[in-house]
Amino acid sequence: MPVVRPSPRRRSARLQALQKPVRGSKKPMEQMQGPVTRGKGGKSRGTRSTAAGSGSDQPRFTIQWQSAPFRTQKIIDHLREHPADCRILFYSDGKQSQDDGDRPSGKDKVSVCAVIAKHVFERDEEYAGYYAAGPDKFRDSTSNHIIGLAKRYCQGHDKLNATGAGIMPQDETTAQNLHV
Repeated sequence: MPVVRPSPRRRSARLQALQKPVRGSKKPMEQMQGPVTRGKGGKSRGTRSTAAGSGSDQPRFTIQWQSAPFRTQKIIDHLREHPADCRILFYSDGKQSQDDGDRPSGKDKVSVCAVIAKHVFERDEEYAGYYAAGPDKFRDSTSNHIIGLAKRYCQGHDKLNATGAGIMPQDETTAQNLHV
């Protein structure tokens, strides 16, 4: 019985056309920058070029939350002093009026996070200049950090409740673990 050899791979006309260099360009397709995309614009994963004058003149930096826990403490202190902001940020039932007389710092989560970011970064030694130049980045970072804190709290809460009774404040041996 003779050996059956696979036929050579055939490529469609479209693939053959894509492998040929584009007119005016001597680079093959593999060396071109940016992926070929289809569909509506704005969802491509290619590189964006900014128009002249519209680019940011600020240096790129990352706001460090883990290395400076005092910033997180400022957020927690602000939320303890303003329970109406907690209602805006954390309650899914929407805006509820409470009889505590405290008014929220903003009308929605974005504006509340902007107020908290101002409280945290306006007098910060490291970021005060950056905050004055672009407070939106700090607002977004603060919002992301608050969301992360809430998520970690829920995970810890669920983990403690999964152990059985959780921490009972009446028990002398476990009451020492509570930090109120």
